[in-house]
Amino acid sequence: MDSNCGLGAEPKHSSAREEASLHQGAAAAMPDTSGLNFFAQDHHLSFVLKRYLTAEEVEKAFPHLSRLGQAAGSELDELARRADKHAPQLIQYNAKGERIDTVEYHPSYREMEAIGYREFGLVAMSHRPGVLGWTTRFPHVLKYAFWYVFAQSEFGLCCPMSMTDSAARILEQFASPELQQSYLPKLTSTDLDDLWTAAQFMTEKQGGSDVGANTVVAKKVGQTWEIWGDKWFCSNVSADVALVLARPEGAPAGTKGLGLFLVPRKLQDGSLNRYAIQRLKDKLGTRDMASGEVTFQGALAYVIGELDSGFKQMMAMVNSSRLSNAVRSAGMMRRSYLEALVSARGRQAFGQTLAQLPLMQETLIELLLDSEAAASTVLHTANVYDRADTGSAQDKTLLRILTPILKGYICKRARYVAAEAMEVRGGNGYIEDWVNPKLVRDTHLGSIWEGTTNIMALDVLRALVKDLAGEAFFHDIDVRLSNQKDPLAQKMAQWLQGLTSRIQVQIQRMTANGHPNREWPAKHLMNRMYHLFAASLLLEEADLQITQDGSYGRLVLTLQYVIRHLLSSGCDDLVFAHESLMPWVDALIDGEHVPQSVANGLFARLEQMPATLPPVSSSDVYGRL
Repeated sequence: MDSNCGLGAEPKHSSAREEASLHQGAAAAMPDTSGLNFFAQDHHLSFVLKRYLTAEEVEKAFPHLSRLGQAAGSELDELARRADKHAPQLIQYNAKGERIDTVEYHPSYREMEAIGYREFGLVAMSHRPGVLGWTTRFPHVLKYAFWYVFAQSEFGLCCPMSMTDSAARILEQFASPELQQSYLPKLTSTDLDDLWTAAQFMTEKQGGSDVGANTVVAKKVGQTWEIWGDKWFCSNVSADVALVLARPEGAPAGTKGLGLFLVPRKLQDGSLNRYAIQRLKDKLGTRDMASGEVTFQGALAYVIGELDSGFKQMMAMVNSSRLSNAVRSAGMMRRSYLEALVSARGRQAFGQTLAQLPLMQETLIELLLDSEAAASTVLHTANVYDRADTGSAQDKTLLRILTPILKGYICKRARYVAAEAMEVRGGNGYIEDWVNPKLVRDTHLGSIWEGTTNIMALDVLRALVKDLAGEAFFHDIDVRLSNQKDPLAQKMAQWLQGLTSRIQVQIQRMTANGHPNREWPAKHLMNRMYHLFAASLLLEEADLQITQDGSYGRLVLTLQYVIRHLLSSGCDDLVFAHESLMPWVDALIDGEHVPQSVANGLFARLEQMPATLPPVSSSDVYGRL
């Protein structure tokens, strides 16, 4: 009998080298994105940006985006995860018992501020020239590309940066020359010693989404204004400047009676303004950024713009932040997808990598579609933003409806994508040592912050009824669908044009219904409009890719998107993909050349599906979609 066998056998010990090898193998089997350049990994982002930027802009911007992408995959990510575990602390009193209301942040948070505000000028870039060597202000398309990459590692700090950016825009549009001269240079500074950050204090206990119920009062005392009352949810509560909605004494009820005021944290003599931070919120996510409750006790304030236009002016700030919110949620979707891809390609199961298994391939394609559709829609809308800023009335109306559509859908969908990516990683994905729990927690804020999904859906309905924004929305889509060059892309465009007509009829019936219950399907309508908008952009990208290099990869992805989100009724054949697709999954993921035959196979699948959506009954008081 072998001396090492049997009940009394001695255990066999590995050498130190063997143990090290086994440990390295186990560690390698648990891959993550650490050290990756998030910009260099994202071939889709580069492809889309080249559609909107000149060759000179691409040459100047891409090295900076690459530098940010490298930071996002290394130091920025490390700082973000460290700061997430060390929430800010409110110090209300000093040793002498004097009220100081100081918020102390972890050093990692301060280091991230240096990267965001100073190194890359993410706030200043859209307000003044000179940032990153740019001779003009950054166009919104390029600005949001930087934010998209930054948000893949850090979402919490994006809140103060976004509100500072939006506050500067509000001052540029509505404030007096005196306020602009006093505050704009500080809000757009890249010198941390000179920088002031901003916040918007809008939410009250009894108000919430019903801002018209707000009760914080503005009192005129001589030539100055004082603010009195409580604000319930104040993110970036330690901001140097807060834009505050308050009701002047004697003003009417509702939103029409609200004024917009600038409230500095400190007075000119360096003393604290008369408001107190009562406590910080114990939040599910964005734990590294301080949100709190504030009581105004006669705080000195300055009127911004017209006293009776405060709500409209604040909503201009909120709408800007809403688009920025969608960009950041899209960035987190991209990070979640990348984590899932790296994990699935690095893990072995049943003799293969997870990414070689059909069901995992289906999951990865789903996450890829969600991520790339979100990136395409936010960057196109950023381009609309640029055109609207030049005075285009058509684009202002288009921006009016695109902003709530994107904020409503993308921010909610980001929750799903983050949760699916966590599941791809398995048990490790549930452990706080990995980035997935942070992504799941942070993505939940996007669809609450600056208006819930329901509020966005109602805003879309309002834009259709009050602003007649449907015409601009469908015109934008129709122009794209009418300009396809490749025969297969033209065929896909015809399908989408049919769906467009159906949705337009549904909107007409829904908006013509004066019954309050027409709001019932508003979320479904918003989602359907998003998918149509996204599909038209993906198709435009597909046609461009075919023209440029003869690859049908993006057309295949467009077909997948349309089948999943616009043509599958839930009772159709469960097969989303034709068998010709399966060998090309890696090529689709990596942006490599895909032949026309793969698209032909999917078109054969598409032609087996119903060509129409269920009709809408005109007698349905709910305006069923």
